[in-house]
Amino acid sequence: MAISLDYTNCLAEAIGATHGLTKSEVETLVAKFPKHHEGVEEIRASGECPFFDLPYQNTGEVQALIKKHRGAWSDLLIIATGGEAEALRALHGALSHAAHNLVEPKARREAPRLHLLDNLDPRTVAQASEALDPKKTLIQVVSRDGRATEVLGLTAWAVDWLRRKGGKTAAQLVICTDRDKSPLAELARSDKCDLIHHPQHLPGRFAVLSASALFAAGLLGCDIAALLAGAAEMDKRCRHGDALKNPAYMHALVHYLLTRKRRKTMHAAYAFSDRLHAIAAWYVHLCTVSLGKMLNRKGKAVHVGPTPLAARGSYDLSVQQQLYAEGPYDKVVTFLIARQHGPSLQVPAVRLEGFPWLKEQSFEAILERSWIACEQQLTASGRPSMAIQLDAIDEHHIGGLVYMLELSTVMSAELYDINPFDAPGAEQAMQGVWAQSGAAGHEDLARRIREYRGRARRSC
Repeated sequence: MAISLDYTNCLAEAIGATHGLTKSEVETLVAKFPKHHEGVEEIRASGECPFFDLPYQNTGEVQALIKKHRGAWSDLLIIATGGEAEALRALHGALSHAAHNLVEPKARREAPRLHLLDNLDPRTVAQASEALDPKKTLIQVVSRDGRATEVLGLTAWAVDWLRRKGGKTAAQLVICTDRDKSPLAELARSDKCDLIHHPQHLPGRFAVLSASALFAAGLLGCDIAALLAGAAEMDKRCRHGDALKNPAYMHALVHYLLTRKRRKTMHAAYAFSDRLHAIAAWYVHLCTVSLGKMLNRKGKAVHVGPTPLAARGSYDLSVQQQLYAEGPYDKVVTFLIARQHGPSLQVPAVRLEGFPWLKEQSFEAILERSWIACEQQLTASGRPSMAIQLDAIDEHHIGGLVYMLELSTVMSAELYDINPFDAPGAEQAMQGVWAQSGAAGHEDLARRIREYRGRARRSC
């Protein structure tokens, strides 16, 4: 596996000191990283978040479940929300056939078609039930603590749908949740459903390599052993405090300094691959929830956190590139690049009036030139950018990339002195839904929301 981080174009020597980092700024923070690495190692040892251990997990139970369900279902319907949904969507988008649901079963290696319900939009849910055969659909429910309103509502709908349409809950429901504390675990036990343990202290956004995500990925045909091996290789590569030789730590360091020293508060992940764009979309969620915090670890109000963006090349060469190159100087762009994309396609040698230079050019080469054109333009305009480059897009490299970005996020939180694993803002909004729905213990919040809704409005 080869994954490299090139941060040259974030430095003053490439784009000037007004928007680029000086050598002394980088060296000053690099010198502090052994201490910051100790902080990350303390988090690992404490078990505060078990994502560190996922590359080394025993997959025997998951593999047995995959074997049990492989080839038995025409469709897999996943019910999840938030980080759990993004984790599953990222693996599917990065590693499955681009037209997975459209090709014949043989082309997708007899894997079921995939459908994901992550929202309580009634039209979406109703139409999903119309399109699926309730006797040929496996339903996977993912919720680490079993409290998400969307997941609970959709699960109740799914169980009722199966029972009304002749399905069998025990055979067709796989529940991924904390087996000791989640109410969904009780449903699994009472209905004798398959249960996959998802620890309550493993946030969904850090669960791309969890058992619940591996089950879906494996059922869809991914090599989960290679996925974990890639993550383990990246973990070993980054298990030290020398930031200059640690791509996860350097990724965090450069973003932190550009945010603090140059006010680059918008962090764009610009993927020149449809498959890597799936990872960029997940990373937006990871960064948003983990680093957008009001309080630091000491309880002081700090209101930190970058605003992440995802872009897809070469499509966004004609869209977001305009903003990145000529808009406000508030962004740092991270290109996600692959050296090999898989199939080789060429522009046919047909009549192309005015564009003879395009004949017989490979799509892969044009995609690379698009990236270089965007990178050169940003650099010439004094806009910082870096590039994460993968040799190939496969399970091994995706496992390594996912782990690298998760570790970078934890180190970023260490630099900001915040907790990357909680989500108090999201929790408060969730409680607002419970309060309005009549949940016990939330009467005061329900009253405040009623008063809020009763305020006079100005509209036009």
